[in-house]
Formats: sequence, structure tokens, C-alpha cells
Amino acid sequence: MKLDLTMNDRHNLRFQSVYSGLVPQIARLVPFNDSEVTCILLIYYKYSLQNGPSARRITSTQLVNIVIGFQQLYDMDVVDRIVTLIAGGRKHVTPLEFVHYMTILMSRDMERKMEFAYMVYDKNGMGINREIISSSVERFFPGDDDEVLEMRLDMVEFLLLKFDEDQDGIVSFEEYRSIVLQQPSLLEFLGPIFPSNETRLVVAYCTAIYS
Repeated sequence: MKLDLTMNDRHNLRFQSVYSGLVPQIARLVPFNDSEVTCILLIYYKYSLQNGPSARRITSTQLVNIVIGFQQLYDMDVVDRIVTLIAGGRKHVTPLEFVHYMTILMSRDMERKMEFAYMVYDKNGMGINREIISSSVERFFPGDDDEVLEMRLDMVEFLLLKFDEDQDGIVSFEEYRSIVLQQPSLLEFLGPIFPSNETRLVVAYCTAIYS
């Protein structure tokens, strides 16, 4: 029986041969059932075919394009950071890593989303400091006239005052989490990371994810 009618018999058989054993293993680690994991891996497999008929993995460059397309996200600093977190800086993305990416993409779990968002913002792994906030705010207020520069400075000070509860110049995860739990709209306070609900529903429909 064909799993995917858009693929020929050879590709359907090869998918089942290579990935069928992974499905139950991965399903035990993620909030998707076997059918959903299979559908996600079919997408992964189709991307891998672009790398040659015998390829088994997709590249990090392909994941960049997937992030842009799936999430409608065009801030390349954020896109690159997401791909680095998923693939660990390697050139290829494993099937499990791709399913993990889809888990984050589709998650409604605020704790999971906060953890991932903070890691995206915390580029150096040392906390969100003034430099990181300033760099993000600069994208909110483009330009170099005096009024824009003053608005940037005011916004940086406002965000530090809001999030840096102990005033040590670093927004820790605990501080970030505390504020976001009080005001969930501040989850992405340094710029978009997650897709809109509308985009998420489209991705869910196209990938047959119902969880």
C-alpha cells in the first residue's frame, strides 16, 4: 500500500524501508502519534530526495528554507539561530531533529515555548544582556536620526526595567519566565519566533497533524 500517492512505488518502498522503524521510536519521545510522525517524516524524506536518490538526511540549508516557509519568518538572525538550536551547528539535520522542530513549531505548551524562545534570544548562552536587547530593538526602529536613536534607548531601558528584576544587567530565564507568565503577550518581546495561529493551522493541515 502506498503511503503517499505523490511518490512512485520505489520511493514509497524506500521510505518504508528506511524510516518505518524510526516511527515508533520517535513517537515515544514527542507529543505526536505514529501516524503524525509518519507524515512528518514523509515531508523530511521528500526534502532529502533533493539531495540525491540515495540521500537519507536533509541539510541545515534546507531547514533554513523550511523555517522561512513554514513560519513566514524573515529575520535571518532568528532563522539561523533556530536552525543552530535544532541541528546543533551541524551541516545535516537528523529525522529526530526535524520532528523535534515540528514539535516546537506546533506546540501550545507555554513552558516549552518559553524555553525555546529564551534560547533563541540568548545567543551566547550567558543570558539576555543590554547588547542583545539593543540589537533587537534596532530592528524595531530603523533609521539613524536623533529621534529614532532616542526611541531605541528608551525602549532598551524600558525592557531592562521590565525584565531585569534584580537589576544586574542580565535577563535570566527565571526573570523572563516570571514576566511572561504574568503577561503571555511578552513571550516574543525581542521579535517573532513562532508562527501565527493561522500559519500553524495551515502547516497542521498540510502535514496531517491533529494532536
